[in-house]
Amino acid sequence: MNYTLKFMTLLLGISSFAQQQPQVKLLEPKKHSNENMEKMKEMSPEQEATLWTKKMTLELDLNETQQDQMYALILEKAKAKSQRFKNLPKERPNEEQIFEMEVDRLDQKIAMKKALKSILTKKQFERWELIEKKKSLETKMLKKRMIHKMKEK
Repeated sequence: MNYTLKFMTLLLGISSFAQQQPQVKLLEPKKHSNENMEKMKEMSPEQEATLWTKKMTLELDLNETQQDQMYALILEKAKAKSQRFKNLPKERPNEEQIFEMEVDRLDQKIAMKKALKSILTKKQFERWELIEKKKSLETKMLKKRMIHKMKEK
């Protein structure tokens, strides 16, 4: 009787653990990503262009002329970005201003893509597009996760 009771308890315990859903660990955003963003904001356009060029060199295996062209392109982009941040309005922009900023952002993205097509080889450009798509998906997932966490609270 005693062994039967122990056996039934053991069986009940095993079956309850077997029915639990496995815990899926979601990727947590890096704790110091905000810290890194603050450091990036403090960088000069030249420093930012140097870092981006080095990262792209590692990811896309750029040669010397491509590195020089990429540096010039990214430096121009970084200067425009810092200028845009200086000119941001203090209050929330209205719908028309938001539309204008979005159009400007997309125009810059198109120009960047055209310039990269002329600098990179076809294989490198395809690799760059793949990397950008991955970054975009990660950003979207992070935003969704943050929204979900805010709704839970």
